Amino acid sequence: HRRWRAGEPLAFASLGFSDMEAFFSSLTQAQWSNANLYGLEYLLLRLDQESLAQGRLVTAVQLFDCHGIGLQHVMPRVFRRLKDAVQLPDRYYPELFSQIVAFNILPIAVRAYELIRPLLSKAIQERIRLATPARSEGLPLSLAPPSSLPACYGGSLAQLPEDVAAALGIDKLGAGCLAGASGGALFPGEPAH
Repeated sequence: HRRWRAGEPLAFASLGFSDMEAFFSSLTQAQWSNANLYGLEYLLLRLDQESLAQGRLVTAVQLFDCHGIGLQHVMPRVFRRLKDAVQLPDRYYPELFSQIVAFNILPIAVRAYELIRPLLSKAIQERIRLATPARSEGLPLSLAPPSSLPACYGGSLAQLPEDVAAALGIDKLGAGCLAGASGGALFPGEPAH
């Protein structure tokens, strides 16, 4: 979305509200791989530009809201599709993220992470923080200013800013792909917690 409190670029995703059927029916494995590479390459370009402008290495912070993650999100077919995407930053972009924070994470998601963790380097594993629901209250606001967060997390953003959607290529996906209650939306509606 925007920035976290220390000034680094912030990427935010609410995973538990993703529709796994739409995820599989709207994207082939090749399209999914290309989308991940596009997003990482864009972020790398943006970080390189900021690093040059600031005269220091600038990295990003990734926040994942895991509220709502259930069995549909941890099925074997999901892991097969996510395996390559999870390994991309570690293999080709090791300095991209200074922190990866997953909050509202339930035991089933912790077990899912334990399956993925051996695929990651020790350096990436050390940057990952998991917060249970009991430790997640107010966490997004403690990490990012309201101007960088969606309203449902106490922020001031009513929707994904147009410049962010355009820069990430999300604006090219079509109106129903990421939001809306219609069938086929990958993220049908905003989190209600």
